[in-house]
Amino acid sequence: MNHIINPPDINPDTYGWSVRAFSTVKRMLGVNIKLHAYDNQVEDGHIFLFNHFARFETFIPQYLIYQEQKAYCRSVAAGEFFRGNDRFTQYLYAVGAVPNDMPNLLTFLARDILKGRKVIIFPEGGMVKDRRYLDTKGNYSIFSPSSLERRKHHTGAARLALMLDIYKQTVLKTTDKGLLESFTNELGLPSIDQLIKRCQEPTRLVPSNITFYPIRIKDNFLKESVERLTGDLSPRFAEELLIESNLVLKHTDMDIRMGKAIETSMYWPWWERLIVNKCTNGMCSLSDLFNLGAAGDSVKERFVARRLKIKTEDLRDRAMHHMYELVTVNLSHLASVLILHLIDQGVDRMLRAGFVRILYLMARYISHEPTLHLHRSLLNAEVYRGLQDDCCAEFQQFLRSAEHAGLIRQEDKQIIFLPKLREEHDFNSIRMTNPICVYANECASLRGITSALHRALSNQHTLSPDQWAQYYFEDDLHAHEQAIEKYSKPEYEEINSQQTATQSGAPFFLRAENAKNKQLSVLLVHGLLASPAEMKALGEEVASLGYTVYGPRLEGHGTSPCDLREKGWKDWMRSVERGYNILSNISDHVLVVGFSTGGALTLRFAAERPEKLAAICAVSTPLKFANPNLKFVPLLHHANRLTKWIPQKDGILPYIVNESEHPDINYKHIPVRALQELRLLVADMEDNLQRINAPSLLIQGDKETVVNPDSAGLIRDQMVGTTPRVIMVPSTRHGIITEDIVGTRQHVIDFINLIETRLNLTKSTQSIS
Repeated sequence: MNHIINPPDINPDTYGWSVRAFSTVKRMLGVNIKLHAYDNQVEDGHIFLFNHFARFETFIPQYLIYQEQKAYCRSVAAGEFFRGNDRFTQYLYAVGAVPNDMPNLLTFLARDILKGRKVIIFPEGGMVKDRRYLDTKGNYSIFSPSSLERRKHHTGAARLALMLDIYKQTVLKTTDKGLLESFTNELGLPSIDQLIKRCQEPTRLVPSNITFYPIRIKDNFLKESVERLTGDLSPRFAEELLIESNLVLKHTDMDIRMGKAIETSMYWPWWERLIVNKCTNGMCSLSDLFNLGAAGDSVKERFVARRLKIKTEDLRDRAMHHMYELVTVNLSHLASVLILHLIDQGVDRMLRAGFVRILYLMARYISHEPTLHLHRSLLNAEVYRGLQDDCCAEFQQFLRSAEHAGLIRQEDKQIIFLPKLREEHDFNSIRMTNPICVYANECASLRGITSALHRALSNQHTLSPDQWAQYYFEDDLHAHEQAIEKYSKPEYEEINSQQTATQSGAPFFLRAENAKNKQLSVLLVHGLLASPAEMKALGEEVASLGYTVYGPRLEGHGTSPCDLREKGWKDWMRSVERGYNILSNISDHVLVVGFSTGGALTLRFAAERPEKLAAICAVSTPLKFANPNLKFVPLLHHANRLTKWIPQKDGILPYIVNESEHPDINYKHIPVRALQELRLLVADMEDNLQRINAPSLLIQGDKETVVNPDSAGLIRDQMVGTTPRVIMVPSTRHGIITEDIVGTRQHVIDFINLIETRLNLTKSTQSIS
């Protein structure tokens, strides 16, 4: 069909219906769309530029702008979509799309902007599937699948912005009321005053970027269903269906980031503006303006045309630079850049532990790069610190995708980089065949990543153990701060307002001045509902004797009961493991002291027989509980889980009030789930007691009312791999460490000193032999 010069106007009913439909689909598919924009940026912007990686990106900007401001948008789409199906063509027009080959397109778009609408343009022209936009000389260019060659980005958006500025200046310098009325009527504005107001606004071009994370390449049911219905798919269509359906059929983050607006009036210095003004004398329409210099009738017009071409290309390149530096950097970007760098250096395999070590440093270093925009997983300490012990879910997903694509192989604790990584890949299939190159290309222009890479490679072997330990401690502090921020939101206020804890719930790291004289460091693990503050006084006493001490914060603690409700005992165990790793970096041996639930975690941890574990001390550790009502916890927990399916319900009894011995440290409310997790932990601990072979001390209050005092003896009897000593402290209280009842802390300190003495004797014997 031939495109009409004045296409049908936007249909508000169709536009509104489409926005509502997209909202519904977004909720159903679990796509997480997040807009990052400055205040009033959507309202003040006129021309929005976006990169293009997937077809449904075409609908996202319009949706977001309408959601933000209820403003209608024009968007430029490929002309092929407007040929053939008249019903579909009419729909595209109704939601603001116009074909890129429409006659007088820029004039039409300028008219819409002056009428108060937004314009969305994809300057890449088509989907850039390989995300490659830097050529071999470092200039911006993209591959065109239609011409099968690299080309520059389109200049339409830049020319539109510059010509709009010329038009506005032409209107503002006009004193002829008749000409102003002509301009007003041409645009369909209600008054000359409205025309003047619009022309007084600087034209703002807003570079924007859409980043998908993660890129998945595993087959899904949509592709398989289409294949069954249509037979074998062409490679191109199969790849597009696979990648783009994975992006929307699984939980995918779409970060839409808008950069600082470029005001194009700054592109014309006063002397050039004088010449432009002379060339626009006598012009009475937008069409006249957009034909400026086309015929080259005079020296002035030819000069303006040349300057306009240069400025258009300069503005285009500047906008592209800003658009590409708005990439939302994620862990897969860092891993991909690292892999390709190693390959360039001739490395074809690497120990996984070494690779993760470099990746961890890169993640830390880019957090200090002010020019980079980071995905929330790299801002979330709970996520990226998983790289410390190689249990980061995001990294695991990256490795699975790379293995599925045949790019890497893992064996013998190594990551092997396969030859396929070095192969040239077809433009239409690269998203499926080599996502590592796609990730790396996407962030190719970000110097901050390159800087972080070289810094990490340089420091991986030169950082001292103390520096590594400090890094890990800072991660734990950061995670605590973020958890407090997360669970301080209004939706948690009902529970939070009833809490009585006033002491800091942060982890602590006490480095003794003469710690180098000690072979041993000490890990102190607090109990359920409490925080490291519960063990702080003991830690200070131990540190005063020259031992380095670390008090980890068990996940979910020291923040809000709502946080604890989201965590399980294996999350608590990871906190213990992280604390142990911090101390094992700087010590030959680690002794672990755990109180109550912390004691159960200590025993379960010792069952794994970590290499540097010297001994354990478990205080007030439950095997049997004094409160018989705990046997009903599993029933209540499962009832709570069932009621979550009922709208507006949060369980039958999600929390139980806790009458704490130490209200300044403990939560006032116990999540029922936490009690259930405690039961699961104790059961698992009991199943593994016979595996413990480390020297052990068990301390128990003889008449306390939280843990059945028989627990210590029962635990000792099942620890057949060692010979635990049991000390029964005369006490009716549970918190015998916090309150230091009958010298409980001294019992612990005596045990620590005993183990240190034994280690020194062993070392002396080995030196003599």
